Amino acid sequence: MAKAILGGSDNVPRVRQSAAEGVANVLRASILRGNIQPGTALREVSLAAELGVSRNTLREATRMLEGEGLVLQRPGRGIVVVELSDTDVTEIYHARETIEASAVPHLLALPDSDDVWRHLDEIVNRLERAYTNSTLDEVLDLDQDFHRALVSTTGNQRLIRFHDGLQRELRLALALANSSARQLGRSRDDHRTLLKALRSRDEAAATAALRAHLAAGTDELTRLRATVQQRTSA
Repeated sequence: MAKAILGGSDNVPRVRQSAAEGVANVLRASILRGNIQPGTALREVSLAAELGVSRNTLREATRMLEGEGLVLQRPGRGIVVVELSDTDVTEIYHARETIEASAVPHLLALPDSDDVWRHLDEIVNRLERAYTNSTLDEVLDLDQDFHRALVSTTGNQRLIRFHDGLQRELRLALALANSSARQLGRSRDDHRTLLKALRSRDEAAATAALRAHLAAGTDELTRLRATVQQRTSA
């Protein structure tokens, strides 16, 4: 019989049902949708009361979000929703470009790739419909799904998790931009163009299309953020 790693049942801490995870999910969704704006201080006493949880549970939840890069501890203000600069946005896109470009040869080399191509095609079809019929949140979810599907072809779980974190940070920047799906219309044609380039199985052309897609995203998000800043300072 295997020896207990923690020295027996008397020494094993009881694992609670994680109310903290539920609170983290609620806060994460509110932050990424822009309902809680970047720079907002999360007041522990009032927020715990609003959510109907203990302050300890709230602290656990905010530690999870801090690990995801969505909030940080700021002296004199407590927990604050992260504000991303234009430099942050550029760095995030460059990191994504490095990861996603490394995924292109993996996708093209897959021996049994029919299911992957069908999945990517389905996402692009849904994305095109979503621009007309859905909310911005749904559009952004599908955009993330497309890029995650591409990175998933690497089979590298650490890389996938890191890429997921970068996408969360970009959602935070988009929440501040608070733009409409129509303003982000560039992405609809870009994803179709990108998918066509990938299907050509020309690695150089596909990688170039991907880099152009992400560069356009950087430029557009920077422009949208500048528009919002002008609006708020007027």
